[in-house]
Amino acid sequence: MIFVFRSGRLYLFLPELYTENTKERKRGMYKIAVCDDEKPVISQVEKLILEWNPETEVSCFSSGEELLQDYRPYHAVFLDIDMKGMNGIETGKALRKIDWEVKIVYLTAYRDYAAGAFSVHAFQYLLKPVNRKSMITTLEEIFRHLKAPRDSVVLDFRTVDGMACLPAEEIYYFEYSNRRVHIVTRADEYFMVSRIGDVYERMKGHGFSMPHKSFVVNMQHVKNVKGSQIFLDNGIEIPLSQKKQKLWKQELMAYLSKKMEGGRNL
Repeated sequence: MIFVFRSGRLYLFLPELYTENTKERKRGMYKIAVCDDEKPVISQVEKLILEWNPETEVSCFSSGEELLQDYRPYHAVFLDIDMKGMNGIETGKALRKIDWEVKIVYLTAYRDYAAGAFSVHAFQYLLKPVNRKSMITTLEEIFRHLKAPRDSVVLDFRTVDGMACLPAEEIYYFEYSNRRVHIVTRADEYFMVSRIGDVYERMKGHGFSMPHKSFVVNMQHVKNVKGSQIFLDNGIEIPLSQKKQKLWKQELMAYLSKKMEGGRNL
C-alpha cells in the first residue's frame, strides 16, 4: 500500500493489484500510456504511436494523479516532465514504487532535463514537439526485447547516442578508455559514460568477469587463454592482468563447470 500526498489530497495505490495483473503485459498487444497536461501533445504522441503500430493499445491521461489512480501494467509510459499538480518527476518516482519494469520516456520542452529525472531511471527523453523519427527509434528500442528469446536477458544501456537494449549474450566485452566505456557486441559498438567498476557490478551476475582493470568480458565468448591474453570467439584479444591470472582462470573453470552441469540437466 502506497500513499502519495499532493495538493491537499491523499492518493492510495495498491501494488498487490498491480502484481496480480503483470501477466497482461507479457502477452497480447503492446500497451502504452501517454500522460501530458496539453491535449495537442497527447494527440500528437498517440498518433505517432499508432502510425508505428495500429494495434497498440494507447491509454491517455492529462495528469500524473490520473495516471497513478488508474494505473495498470504498461510496456511504456510517455510522461511530460513539466505538468501542473504532480509533475513528471514526482509521478515517475511514484511509478517506480509499483512498477520497475515499465519503460518511462520523458517528454520535455527543454534540452536541460531536470536533475531529479535521473533517479527515476528513465529510458529516454524526447524533445517537444516530438518528431516521427525519434518516436519510431524509441519505440523500436523499447520493444526490441519482446522479440528476443524468452531465456535471453536484455539490458538497457544509456549510451552517448541514447538508450540501447542489448541481449547480454550478444555483448563481447566492455572496455574503459578516455573516460568512456566502449561496448562491443555481435552487431555493433556503443559508447557510454560510466565507471568500469560499476559495469562489472551490474554484469557479473550475467556471466561477465573482470580480467583486467579496464575490461569486463563475457565468459560465454572466451575461446582460449594463453599467458596474459584472452582470445574471444570473434577473434578479439583481451589482456589478462598478471595479478589476476590465477584467480581469473579459476573463475573461468568454475564458469565452464557450471555451464556443463547445466547442460547435463537439460
